Amino acid sequence: MIVSNSTPLIYLAKLGHLTLLRKLFAKVNVPDEVMVEVMRGKQLGFDDAAIIEKARQEGWIKAVKLNSAQRRELLRLRRTFSDISDADAATIVLAKSLGTNLCLDDSRAIKVAEVLDIKHIGTLGIFLLAVKRGLLGREQVKELVLSLPERGFYVAHDLLAEFLKQLERLR
Repeated sequence: MIVSNSTPLIYLAKLGHLTLLRKLFAKVNVPDEVMVEVMRGKQLGFDDAAIIEKARQEGWIKAVKLNSAQRRELLRLRRTFSDISDADAATIVLAKSLGTNLCLDDSRAIKVAEVLDIKHIGTLGIFLLAVKRGLLGREQVKELVLSLPERGFYVAHDLLAEFLKQLERLR
C-alpha cells in the first residue's frame, strides 16, 4: 500500500501507466482532498481523471476521509508549513498516520515529508522501480519520462540528469 497525491496519479494516467501503482503497491490510498482535485479534472473532460476514477471504482485506489485527529494534524501542519497545499498536507498526514510510504512530486511537500521522516517516491521513482521489477523496459521508460514536459510535468534538469544516470545503471 502507498498513499498518493494527485500529480503522480494524473501523469501516470496520462502516460497510460496508472496500473503500475497497482502492480507495485497493490492498493493506493488518497485523501478526499486529492480525489476532489482529480474530479475537477474529470468535470473539465480530462481523460486522465476518468482513468483514475475507474481505478477508484475498481477498488484499488481508495479515497479516504481524514478523521478528527488527522484533521487537527492537517491544520497544525498547514500552520507550520504554510507553503504546501491542503491536498499535500492531507496526503502527508494520511501517510504518517498509516505508517506507509508516500507518492508525490511537489518539492515543498517532499521537504516536509523528509522533515517528518516519511519515506517517499515520485513519478520518476515509480518508473525506476517498474524497470527494477521488470514491469517496463529501460528504453520505454526513457521515452515516457522524456515526454513528461510536453504533457505539462516540470522536471528540473539536474533531477532529469540524475534519473537518466540511475536508469542507465539498471542493466
